[in-house]
Amino acid sequence: MADTIRARDLMRKEFLRIGFDQTLGQAMAALRETRGDSGLPSALMVVDDAGQYRGMLTARLLIRLLVGGDDEQLAKDAVDDLSVLRAARDRLLTRVGDSLVAGIPVVSPDDRLLTMIRRGASMRLDFLPVLSDGVPVGFAPVTAIFQAAAGMALTPADEGIRFDR
Repeated sequence: MADTIRARDLMRKEFLRIGFDQTLGQAMAALRETRGDSGLPSALMVVDDAGQYRGMLTARLLIRLLVGGDDEQLAKDAVDDLSVLRAARDRLLTRVGDSLVAGIPVVSPDDRLLTMIRRGASMRLDFLPVLSDGVPVGFAPVTAIFQAAAGMALTPADEGIRFDR
């Protein structure tokens, strides 16, 4: 059964793109559009002028880029810390292309569930970008990937993962 679930089965085909030369402030504004009932993933595909994938931005990654540090450090810092707010304000004009996090894993539409699990677990991400020949075609939500895996584990059929082995 794991061989039959592919990225194309789990991915969301509607998503927002942002240009490589746009600013982090523009990325923040675009991410605000993904909130609520829009049905859009709360992530942006970063593309160049030719439409080729260059990276991904999520709210969590954008916060890291704007205020620096990691999630643990951010949790320790006070929200009203003026130095954090000043740093964020100063970075809003930074180009998206100059700020991308390297090494974000991607999958292709034909990648199998096990590949998606491995790549999704390699970094703390909410979505895996799905690319076809370098062009973004969707996002695979990491929660959907792990729900598919859990569904296999909980299926009493001979296929899938069994707890008695």
